[in-house]
Amino acid sequence: MLRVRKKLVATVALCTLVLTLAIFTGAFETKLSPINLSPSQLHKGERYLVTVQAIELQDTISASVSAQENTRVASRILAQIESIEVRAGQAVKQGQIIATLADEQLQTTVKQVSAQSEANDVQLAQAQKQLNRVNALLDRGLVARDQVDKWQSSVDELSARRTALIEQLKGAKVALGYTQIVAPISGVVVERLVEPGDMVTPGMAVLDLFNPASLQISASVGASLVSKLQVGAELAVKIGALERMLQGQISEIVPVADNLARQFLIKLDVVTPAGIKPGMYAEVYLPSQTVNRVLIPSKLVKRAGQLTMVDVIENGVRSRRLIRLGSRYGDSVMVISGLSAGEVLAI
Repeated sequence: MLRVRKKLVATVALCTLVLTLAIFTGAFETKLSPINLSPSQLHKGERYLVTVQAIELQDTISASVSAQENTRVASRILAQIESIEVRAGQAVKQGQIIATLADEQLQTTVKQVSAQSEANDVQLAQAQKQLNRVNALLDRGLVARDQVDKWQSSVDELSARRTALIEQLKGAKVALGYTQIVAPISGVVVERLVEPGDMVTPGMAVLDLFNPASLQISASVGASLVSKLQVGAELAVKIGALERMLQGQISEIVPVADNLARQFLIKLDVVTPAGIKPGMYAEVYLPSQTVNRVLIPSKLVKRAGQLTMVDVIENGVRSRRLIRLGSRYGDSVMVISGLSAGEVLAI
């Protein structure tokens, strides 16, 4: 009985396998004879043979206007802002006072140190006079040696104090000079970072300046493009906000790529027109190169919304195909994908 059951299972499995193979091989499908197109079904109109054409391709890279000479003016002392003489957008000259700090405490310090220095000088003069007197008496044997040593020690101590007070007075006067903050360069105020009444510490920024005569174009390029550039080369630059084309000269190529973007920074010097400001968007036109691309007449392109299509003839039959387009070149347009040289289009 067990042997019969095993044979039955094997038979069912074999039949199932044969049936599955028959289904996949199309044994149960109706056989269609090849379609023979009649002459009336074939495309008889004009045709266009797709070819590859040589074109001048010019890449552009995004860039921005930056200031070659800019600085952040900071306080050198701990003090309160008394007044700020300039605002954002205002032009300043080198050496012009742009902010004033409260100086009452420093004025007091200068007066106190000056008074201490004067008093010390009087004491030093008296001690020196006494030292000279006891030295003369010592030569005559009228005083003991310890008297000379006493006054000599006093003179040495007062002399050392005199030196320290002179340095202290110099430092106080220098700090007093720092209460007037001056512009280190001629330029334009970018931003005022503090206001009157604010307390500033040494190194704390007061305002930003840039020199409008030292503007340049900064751009980042990939490794494949930077190898084709060199310092001194001239490139066309477009300032979008001004609708102006400028001629720029590469002044610097940073030899190390950015760790994140893997791009190299290049800087171009330009003759800055009126109205150009740091941060404006720009485009740099890289040297053109001759490349082979598929171009077709623009009139052959069919559009449906944002879709672009052409009518392709294959085996005499006309069918519609989606394609991706690139830049226009006169009456022609570049085909990025969807069409190859040697194919035929219906006109």
